[in-house]
Formats: sequence, structure tokens, C-alpha cells
Amino acid sequence: MEERMRAEDDYRTTLYGADVSHHQTWVFKAIVTPFRVTLHGPEIEPLNRILRKHRKHADCFMRVQFCDEDGTDLWFNPKIDYKEVFQRYKIVLNRGIQVAGRIYKFLGFSHSSLRSHAAWFMAPFVDDNDDLQLYHNIIKALGDFEHIQVPAKCAARIGQAFSETPAFISLNDCGIHVRDILDIKSCLGGDERVFSDGVGTISKEALELIWPRLPRGSLIPTCLQIRWGGVKGMLSLDSRFPGRVICIRRESMEKFPSQDTENLEICDGASKPLKMVLNCRMIKIMEDLGVRNEFFLRLQKAELDRLRAVTADAYNTGTFLHVQGIGLNFFLPTFIKSLDQYGIDYRGDSFLRAVVQNVVLQELRLLKYKARIPVPNGVTVFGVMDETGFLREGEVYVAYDTYRRPGRTSVDGSLRDGPVLVTRSPALHPGDIQLARSRTPPPGHPLRDLRNCIAFSQSGKRDLPSQLSGGDLDGDLYNVIWDRDAMPGVTYNAADYPRVTPAALGRAVQRKDMANWFVDFMQSDCLGLIAMRHLVLSDQNPDGTFSDACLTLAGLHSTAVDFSKTGIPVDPRETPKAPRFRPDFLAPTPPARMFNRSEIELLAPENPTDEDEEEVLPAHQYYKSGKILGVLYRNVDERQIWNEDIRRIIDRKGPSVWEQFAGLMHRNIYEYSSGRVTWKKRQVEAQRLRDVYEDAVAQAMSTYSDNHVNRLSEIEVFCGSIFNKSGAQTRRQKDNSKKLKADFDRLSEWLVVQVRCKSQNTEQEEVFVSSSSSRRALVPNREALELSYSCLVVGMTQKANSSDLGSETQLESFKVIAASVLLRELTELANRVEGGNLIAPSSTHESLGGGFIGVGSGPAATYAYNGYDVDVGQYPNYGYSKYL
Repeated sequence: MEERMRAEDDYRTTLYGADVSHHQTWVFKAIVTPFRVTLHGPEIEPLNRILRKHRKHADCFMRVQFCDEDGTDLWFNPKIDYKEVFQRYKIVLNRGIQVAGRIYKFLGFSHSSLRSHAAWFMAPFVDDNDDLQLYHNIIKALGDFEHIQVPAKCAARIGQAFSETPAFISLNDCGIHVRDILDIKSCLGGDERVFSDGVGTISKEALELIWPRLPRGSLIPTCLQIRWGGVKGMLSLDSRFPGRVICIRRESMEKFPSQDTENLEICDGASKPLKMVLNCRMIKIMEDLGVRNEFFLRLQKAELDRLRAVTADAYNTGTFLHVQGIGLNFFLPTFIKSLDQYGIDYRGDSFLRAVVQNVVLQELRLLKYKARIPVPNGVTVFGVMDETGFLREGEVYVAYDTYRRPGRTSVDGSLRDGPVLVTRSPALHPGDIQLARSRTPPPGHPLRDLRNCIAFSQSGKRDLPSQLSGGDLDGDLYNVIWDRDAMPGVTYNAADYPRVTPAALGRAVQRKDMANWFVDFMQSDCLGLIAMRHLVLSDQNPDGTFSDACLTLAGLHSTAVDFSKTGIPVDPRETPKAPRFRPDFLAPTPPARMFNRSEIELLAPENPTDEDEEEVLPAHQYYKSGKILGVLYRNVDERQIWNEDIRRIIDRKGPSVWEQFAGLMHRNIYEYSSGRVTWKKRQVEAQRLRDVYEDAVAQAMSTYSDNHVNRLSEIEVFCGSIFNKSGAQTRRQKDNSKKLKADFDRLSEWLVVQVRCKSQNTEQEEVFVSSSSSRRALVPNREALELSYSCLVVGMTQKANSSDLGSETQLESFKVIAASVLLRELTELANRVEGGNLIAPSSTHESLGGGFIGVGSGPAATYAYNGYDVDVGQYPNYGYSKYL
């Protein structure tokens, strides 16, 4: 083992070395449970302001997760006393965690990490200027917080520095100037309303300097979510400004004074539109507002038909994988389609079949149990303000990228006038969904330069964003629907909750105050409990969300949402009593299990035994709901769809998928290279790559598992999504899935680069020669062809033993990536030899975001809805004109 590790040292250095992406770094991690503290990592973390400033000393920072022994979060439960557990958490937060002579102590947390019960710790260190960095130095360098006397508010302000900021730009180095402008306000309704709450502007010249610094795939957004000193919010393009300038509205955007203003940090950008997807609460409010059931049933049927069609043929499968973002680094969607071109059915391989089944099952369960129904005539985008004053009261302008056809700009297809439904999640109050009118400015108007956003009017008695679940313009996402069948018969006045003033300490907030508040939040956060009770009562009460009980719960939910900033908790005694009976659409999801690491099976609901009856009796009982959510729930026969459509029976007799594919590759490689390419030359190198890759996969299987005993399957790592046997993922699983996806994408990209790197400098050259010049045609990618060929053969070989995996089935994904890269390299060679043309960009990535480019015909039309007027055809045959 030691000898093998030494031989693979170069590969491991490139994979695990310090040279990660410029917006990431390695960070230690600890998990604190009621009985122990376990150490993990280092793991890759996105940079925030503090990590960026002290990147060379990232080992002195630690991300600490607080959870139960099984890895799940400890949530508010009025029937369980967690007093001793939370007291232990406070001790850890105040005393710190000692590791190898260092003591890591509490530093702070972002809003998202607070919700997921994670905090940042740090150990003292000496920086590059020989200055000792302690807690107080770090915090003081961020800004002045002395005037804030509420622990929750102070923690929230400091937490701005812990927001992930993958990109930044030096304002001084780029000559970008900052101007202060005033907020747009109105007192027409009696109370003062701020229409520009959280949004500033940026000139086109300054924006163009930022675009190259954004992470790959961000394209060219015209709206940016930013952090700058003590400022947070959005910047939207105002093309009327000359030069390099950004305009800040300090009254609404600056949360604390700061001298740390050298860099403008970018949290996110409006690079592409997001899908508009309904959810249970949104559907319930729309039903109460008079939207007809046929609207929801039509959309649900369309999505069910698409999911049923996924496994009908390889084209649909490849398109589905592309839309879901599975395997784009190594051309998996194109590989699946190409196999079909050569008469090979991917479903004959248990691993590939399980990958598709796993992703489809997750989508099906979200559709049934969460009512997550895509809306084709809808979009989700950032909100900004119309700086020009063009829009009148109640009007909005919505622009988003669509598939760019010749002669049209990318947003032309999205421009439409008429009524639109606008909302924002979470929506519980019936007034959280409002009607507006979309109005398109004339050509040449500055608003026409905006993309992937909704611009709200600056006129009227009250700004529309504040009417939508108390929204603002500092980075909130808004849902817009223009489907005529979705227009409600009535609307409800928006909620207008009074502002609450939290009790101040009467002194400056200290480190211990915020650490204790972190635990107090875990103890008192009842947001989920309120939301669930609201959903139950809205189904049972004839007035639905208009009922007094639901309106009360909507108000309490608003208080609970603000709890993380105000420190004012909800008194559980104020919540309406929870009924014993619940609607059937809230019944527990029947379990599913994964066995043999690559097979998924739906299990029958478990019936309680006599011994369990006493335990089961206090649990909820379920009734058949007659409302639209009950109808939608019962419309999806999960088991029937699973058995008849997803798990299609195929004939598996004869050679395996990989035997057929290897034979095809052997014949074609011999033909197109005239026998000059053999896999044996690079067998040792291929074996080392496999060892390093599979070690990394095995590590991910342990790292991202909720439970330290039960590891993830290879399929979960490959798909970048953690499988929940009981249905929808928990919050922890969602967070871990995002990290897992990023980790595996990085690993698979690394593998592709290792296999193809020796041809990267020459492969883009258009070398088209006759068949008699096969030697010249082979030159640009010979090494990549040989290595990918060898990787396929090595990947098909069963290992004699696997110490990392114990008795588990050996890993399968290495040969999948190798096969896809090999087919791509061989296709390129074949087109050189036969004079083929490159008809699509040749890239390690099949998609750069913001839409899909390719052909506009084919069976994918029966599936591939992705929410927009976008061509979903993918690079056929890896972008080349000739098949093998």
C-alpha cells in the first residue's frame, strides 16, 4: 500500500494539493454531538471575506457542525427537553476545541450556517506581517460593531463577512469609483415606504470589468449580489452612467460602518433564469384565491408524462441527465445517446440504469410529496428596481434569457405584456401572492439592458416586494407566472406586520453573547413547526388560508423568519392547537432502499406490530383530503410509474454493455489508427489513475454520509445527491448534497484533465485530412486516446481486493468516465480522418450555463422541458458531423 501511494503521489498532489480553484480553499471541520467531538477534513470550502484575507492561514480556521449522534439536526420540540445537550454546546462554543496544541474558539456564522447549525471557529496565528491575529483583531478589521447592542443583530452583521463570495474585484486597481445616492421613498400611504431597499446601480464599463472575474459558467449577468465593507445588497446595470462607477444607497444598504472597502465581493449574479416551481403552500393560496384546479392538474400531467418518457429511449435519457446536470464534465448525456447510435442499450448495465432511476425517483417523489410542479410559463429571478421611473404603480418588467435564435437577442423571447402573478417563498399569507402588470419598455430604453431579473416600479403607495412575504431588493428571488389559467379570481391585501424592537443589552455585544445566542436559536427556532401547522389547518378549515387560525400562523411565521436577526422568538403558546388528524398528502413517504449498491426498490409501508401499537397510537392519523393538494397527491401512483415506466424490463442476454462497447472501440481504434494505438502502453498509468480516483470516491462516501456507520453508495456520489429512503431530503442532506456535487464535479473534471491533458494544446486545431493521412490525423490526440483506452480496459478489470471498500461491491464509475472520454477522443480522430466538421464547441464541459445549445429536433421534444424557450438538443456525437 505504501509503495502504491508513493507511485501515485503526483496525481494525489494535483487532486489534493493547495492549488484548488481561486475561489476555494481547504478548511478543517469538526462535528459536535451530545457525547463527542469528531475531527474531519480538510474539506474544500468556498471563500468568504475572512478566508480570502487570511487564505495562507486557512488551517487556523475550522467549520464546526452541531448535530445529534446520527448526524441529524436538533430541532425545537416542545415534548423533548434538550437542556443538557444545549448546555454542552454552549460549553464547546465558549471553551473551544483543542487540536494538536491549538485551541479553536468561536468566531461567527453566516445566516445560512446559522440555519444549518454550523459556526466558524478560529485559532490565533501570526499573519504575513508578523501581526498576531486574535478574535478581536479579525472582527475589528471588518468594521465597527460597538453601537449594536442586540446579540442576534450583531451576529447577523458580522455574519456578512462569512457569506460565500466566489469572486471579487479591487476597486482601486480597476479605477472603479463609488458614489452615494439617495433611497427612493414614498409616504403616499401614510407610512414611509422604501422602494429601493437594498439595491444600488453599476455602470456598464464597471460591470464589464467584473465579468471576467466571475466563476466559470456565470456568463454576463447584469445584476450582482454584493458585499462591500458594511454594505450588502444588489447592484443592477444602469447603462446611462458613463465611466467606471457603482452607486450605493447607504441608508438601506450599509449595515455597519467599515474601512475594509478595497474589494467589491460578488456573492451571486443573475447569469441565468431559474425554473419556476410550485410548492404546497403556494398551491394552497392560489386555490383559495380562485385559481381553477385544471391549471394544476394540467401542469402535473405534463411533468408526469415527461418523467415517464425519461427511460423510453436513450435520447430522452441523455436530455434528462443534461437538464439535471449529471455527468456534464465527462460528456455522460452524449455518451448515453451515442451508445444507442451503436445499438448498445445502456439499461443493460446495472450501474448506469441505477443512476437514471435514482434521479428520476427523486424528481417523482418531489412531485408527489412536495407538489413541486414546474410552470413552463413562469420564471424565478432576482428583484431590482426600475431606476428610470418608466414603470407605473403595479407594473413590472420581466426579462430573462431564452434560446438565442439568429437575429434575436437572448431576451427577445421573454418580452411580453399583460397580467402576471408575482410571489416569493415562503408564502403563507394569502396576500403573499399579488397580481401585477408586465410592461415592456421601447427598444433602446435603459431597462432593456437588464437580463434575468424582475424590475419593480418606484411609484405608488407601497412597494410591491415588501408585500410579498416581506421581501426587499438585497438579493431576494421572486417567482413570476404569466400563464392565463393561473390568474386568480380575487386578490387579498398584503400583510403589514408592525416592526418589533428587540431588547438591547445596554452595552456592546461580546463574543460570549453571540455564542450563547447561537445555541438559543437552536433551542427556540420553530419555523418548521409553524409552517406545518399552517398547512394542516388551511386544508381543514373551510376558509383555508383566509381563516383566523391561518392568518395568525402567517404572522407568527413572519416573526419566526426574523428571529435570526431580531432575537425575538415565537411563544409556542400563541400558536393555534395542532389537530390530531392530518391530510393524506402529509402522510409519511413509503420507504425505498438501495441494495447491492446499485439497485433501488420501493418498499411497502410498514404496518405496526402489536408491540409497537402503544408507540404508534399518539402519532398522527390521516384523512383523504378533498382539496387540490389531496387530488394532486393521489394522482401520482408512485409504485405503478416505478414498475411500468422507470424500471422498464429489457433483455439482458448476450454480451454485457461493456463487452459490446470495448469490442466496438477495439475495432474502430484499430481501423482509424492503423494499429498504432494500444491500451497496454499506458496500463500502469491508468491503474494509478483508477486507484486515486476510487480512493477519492470512497472518501466522499464516508465524508458526506449523515451516519458515520452507514456510508453513501457510489451512485449517490456519482449523482451528487444523497438518497433519502423516506422521501425528500433533510436540510442537512440538501447542504451535503450541494457540497458532494461540487466535490464530485471537481474529481471527475480532474480525471478528465489527467486523461486528456497531453492533447489539450493541440486538440482545438482544425486538422482535417484524408483517410490516407491517418498518421497525421492521430497526432493531436494520440496520448489521450491511448490513455483513455487503457483506463477503460483497467476499469473493466475486477480488483482482487479493495481494502477501502471492504466486502462491498467494487466501484463502477471509473470505467464510465473512461469510456465516455475514449468515445469522444475516437470520434474526434474519426472526423479528422474522414474530413468531418466540428459543429459545436469542443469543451470539457458540455454546458456553460444559461441554456443549452445544439440541435432543435429529435425525440427529446417529448421530455426536455427546462422551464424556458430553450433548445435542449445536446451536442450530438460530441459535436462532430460524422459518427464512427
